[in-house]
Amino acid sequence: MITTEENEAWTRVGRDTPGGEMLRRYWWPVTFGSLVQGKRPKKVRLLGEDFVVFRDGRGRLGMIEPNCAHRRAPMEYGRVEEDGIRCCYHGWKFDTAGKCLETPCEEPDSNLKDRVAMKAYPVQEVAGLVFAYIGDSPAPLLPKYDLLVHEANATRYVYGNANNCNWLQTAENAADATHINWLHAGPYPMSAAKRPKIEFDQREYGLDCTTLVPGMENDKCSSLIFPCHNRFASARTEQGSARQNMIFRVPEDDDKTLNFFITLVPRTDGKFVHKSETPPERKDKGPWVENTRFVYAPGDEDWWGVTSTDQDRMVLEGQGLIYDRSTETLAASDRGVAMYRRMLKESLASVAEGRDPRGIVRDPEKNGLVEFGTRLFTLTRELQVESA
Repeated sequence: MITTEENEAWTRVGRDTPGGEMLRRYWWPVTFGSLVQGKRPKKVRLLGEDFVVFRDGRGRLGMIEPNCAHRRAPMEYGRVEEDGIRCCYHGWKFDTAGKCLETPCEEPDSNLKDRVAMKAYPVQEVAGLVFAYIGDSPAPLLPKYDLLVHEANATRYVYGNANNCNWLQTAENAADATHINWLHAGPYPMSAAKRPKIEFDQREYGLDCTTLVPGMENDKCSSLIFPCHNRFASARTEQGSARQNMIFRVPEDDDKTLNFFITLVPRTDGKFVHKSETPPERKDKGPWVENTRFVYAPGDEDWWGVTSTDQDRMVLEGQGLIYDRSTETLAASDRGVAMYRRMLKESLASVAEGRDPRGIVRDPEKNGLVEFGTRLFTLTRELQVESA
């Protein structure tokens, strides 16, 4: 049984909390590159803290603290210029590293700007997503996950939405392999209401889950990437075609989790096309789709009355803003959840002892391509990515 104290330590994401300190050891997507353009910066929130992201006129990305170093005016209303961002209040300008470039209300010979800086954070753009790191220096490397680098024979859709609940609920959902056969019985009729045979294999990045469903000749393989992402193949009835997917589940704060999706739909013409929008079968158009807690689109009437793409959110939000694990009853079929929680405990302990948690890469020679072999019965083939 998980105690109330353990649940509190695991779920809270603020600084100086066990969970928050562990989560700050990783890179996280915070927005889409397509939304960081022009003269307007973008406010983002990560692990209970606010930041401002901008791209200067030279194309350089920056992420800084939310309030100006002068008199704490909000930098989200700043003006992006060729070499930095200018505060709306008194015109102080800062570059992407937080260095003050101008204090225009001061005398021309003032050297105040040389003594002023704003806190800035490492950022990088990969696969149309802007990743940020807000933990202790030095920052680790961003792992080369296959869908971040694959650029051939596919259309890549990058989009996102939110779950109005704590991050750990969404992470454990990725480790809960048996929910597919019931919660998603409608979109996956080939496995509906069947008891699968499931094998879990612990990997450096997290867990691999291999599922064999009675009556299906081939298996299904998906991966959980610690601390809370996952890679999987999908072929829901409404999608019209099989595809490969990755979800980065990002803790915005204690009560909200942002989901950044990468979906690769195969092409036959050899081309690669990137789109910052939802796939064509979805009615909710993005790149970002706003969700309202407890409001779900109707559908899948033979089963739960909620459309396929809202079913996970329906359950996770229904567990509460922060799920109380001290009241649950785990079963033998929850083995994936139990394995994930052991990894979580180990990683929390590692950070408390001054070591890296699971999945951190610092040596460039060890940061090779990470392929997952995800597949869905006979409907998808494993994605093969050629190293650059």
